[in-house]
Amino acid sequence: MNTNLDKTGAERKISTLARRMTLVLTAGALAAAPALALPADPKAAPAGAPAAAAAPAAPVKPADGAAPKMVLTSDRKEYGDVPKGEMLEHDFVVKNTGNADLLITDVKPACGCTLQKFDKVIKPGAEGKVHLSVDTRNFQGPISKTALIMTNDPTTPQVTVFMMANVKPFVETLPYGFFSLRGISGEEVTSELTLISEDPKFKPTNVTVTGTITGTGSAAQDMSPFVKASVAQVAEKERVAGKGPNQWKLKLTVAKEAAMGILNGQVRLETGIAKQPETTINISGSIADAVGVVPTQLTFGEVDLKAPVTKEVDVINRNAKNADFQVTGATTSVPGIKAEVKPQGGGRVKVVLSVDPKTVKKGKFDGDLTINTNDPTKKSLKVAFSGTVS
Repeated sequence: MNTNLDKTGAERKISTLARRMTLVLTAGALAAAPALALPADPKAAPAGAPAAAAAPAAPVKPADGAAPKMVLTSDRKEYGDVPKGEMLEHDFVVKNTGNADLLITDVKPACGCTLQKFDKVIKPGAEGKVHLSVDTRNFQGPISKTALIMTNDPTTPQVTVFMMANVKPFVETLPYGFFSLRGISGEEVTSELTLISEDPKFKPTNVTVTGTITGTGSAAQDMSPFVKASVAQVAEKERVAGKGPNQWKLKLTVAKEAAMGILNGQVRLETGIAKQPETTINISGSIADAVGVVPTQLTFGEVDLKAPVTKEVDVINRNAKNADFQVTGATTSVPGIKAEVKPQGGGRVKVVLSVDPKTVKKGKFDGDLTINTNDPTKKSLKVAFSGTVS
């Protein structure tokens, strides 16, 4: 008997039996596991995190086909002639003839139209309102103002409504609708407008002026002590042709004592007209020096005498009455700083300042440039200057 062969066979049997037992145990373990483990998804939520909410479902039309239906009783409101300044208001009526709630999701007024309020939900068979307004103060002549109404009606999701009128000033102002005053300090300034109305009751009374004059670097001051208004009926031979006989001349006068600055104000007057009992006319303009300089002060900075150094001042004539304007001379208060007059034409003159290296003293200098003119209201002007000679 071969003992080595018997031993080898026994070992084979034991190995085979062990493999069978390993397969059985592995199958049992897999059956007991809740799920087969797979590699982790980097985008997956961490363990223990709440499940992600499901995406909202798209709106689904009801099975019975229920839907709202918007019907406007009218998409426009026409006012005809209205007096300038009147506030136009209107309710556009929206009916729901469908069998589901009509939702007005938004109302978008165009320029010049203002949304006041609207009904957001209109039940089937019911009606709602969209309330709009138009302020006519800034308009004249024919106007058409709109607003876009947006709804959940599947067949008419949006519709445009119109407010139309002919804005008519019951008091017409010619040649312009405002006063523009441009004047020279020390001189009286006047401006006139013609007021015309077809209403026989028109008669301007209780004329008042309000506003301010604001100068550069100074506080605004009341213009009423310096700007006066007067009104008188226009003589027949002076009336504006093609207009009715009820014409009045409104005149503004700015006193010569008025300060320099920007004019900003209004003229108010009562008209005697029931539909436009008061009218307002804007005032704008300025009171300036007859002669001006640019810049109003100069800085030389650090002056190196090795190179020529110059600075320029522009002298401007604003007085149209002085067509022969001239700068008759220019001097400085600092020795070694010279001034030269150079006419440029068109009422402009340059004054050139230069540093004379032979006579100017080293160190800091401060002085004034004095410019003399032939203008009776502004015979001289001063421009301050400074610098340092190294």
